[in-house]
Amino acid sequence: MKLKVMLLGAAAITAGLVACLDTSHVAMACSLILWNTNGQAVVSGRTMDLYIDDKPRLVYLPRGIARRGVPDANAATWTSKYASAVLTGLDTATSDGINEAGLSAHLLYLHGAEHEPADQRPGVSNLLWPQFVLDNFGSVSEALEGLKKVRVVSTVAHGREWPLHLAIEDASGDSAVLEFVGGKLEIHHGKDVTVMTNEPPLDEQLANLKRYKLFGGNLAMPGDIDPMSRFVRASSYLKTLPKPAGTEEALGHLTGVVRTVAVPFGAVDTSGGESADAWPTRWATLSDHTHKVYYVMPVNSPNVFWVDLAKFKPDSREILAVDPYAAGLSGDISGSLKSFGSIDKAFPQGY
Repeated sequence: MKLKVMLLGAAAITAGLVACLDTSHVAMACSLILWNTNGQAVVSGRTMDLYIDDKPRLVYLPRGIARRGVPDANAATWTSKYASAVLTGLDTATSDGINEAGLSAHLLYLHGAEHEPADQRPGVSNLLWPQFVLDNFGSVSEALEGLKKVRVVSTVAHGREWPLHLAIEDASGDSAVLEFVGGKLEIHHGKDVTVMTNEPPLDEQLANLKRYKLFGGNLAMPGDIDPMSRFVRASSYLKTLPKPAGTEEALGHLTGVVRTVAVPFGAVDTSGGESADAWPTRWATLSDHTHKVYYVMPVNSPNVFWVDLAKFKPDSREILAVDPYAAGLSGDISGSLKSFGSIDKAFPQGY
């Protein structure tokens, strides 16, 4: 089922990569919410907040694309087994997307992320981390097992490194968050892993959550735009969502939660914390893992549009794309994506 009138006021709900700038670094922030208990469909939403325009492209990537993970000699190489629909960032990274098996992957910012030291495993750039997952795996469990065989490497793009963490969810409602903390990979895995924002790491976010009403504490829900406030707000509203009557209503209810963590242009962080991750939301996405439909909601348009992976040819030799900021996009645009090149040349290009 498709998300239509219920989301037409959703321009402010951008979900995805959130980027920030302070006196010492440029950062990205995000909010991710998974609703896997509604009885209708497994759905997730994310916001993309960034201090600059990330110039996204909505891209359909067929099977059969050969990739190289890093520019180094010890690079992971693979050929995509699954087709996917993704939003790319600056033509360099896969920021967000879903594959034909209903597995989604989302990059979010985690200031202070420290990657594992070099070892014998072949490398994958953290900018291609989501694409590696979408290309190769059909479930969260498969992805976690496969990721053991590679080392995720922080690489430079547009003059800087991007400390990131990854959220993945599948059609069964399984979920995982992967973070590099103190040089070690920490994995939170299970159907109860349903919300992610930015720093601090997830362990600290969950501990802080217990201070608030609905989670055993006595503090009122915070209303600021910093990552910890957004985490509490998303978790609180997710917990109180009513059961939907169908998939469309499930998507609409989740959209309401995503709106509460979107950051309006001009918003000021008054929380008193030190987080830099409070830049404006530029776009949002919803993933319907059950029906393999991917929704996009840019802030520069009152319209919602989507692609249905069942309407593409996964064994095609053409990469298809559209500018998600193009005027007039609305509804099902699966037939509106145009040729962007052959699968013989990977996109994002990689190394």
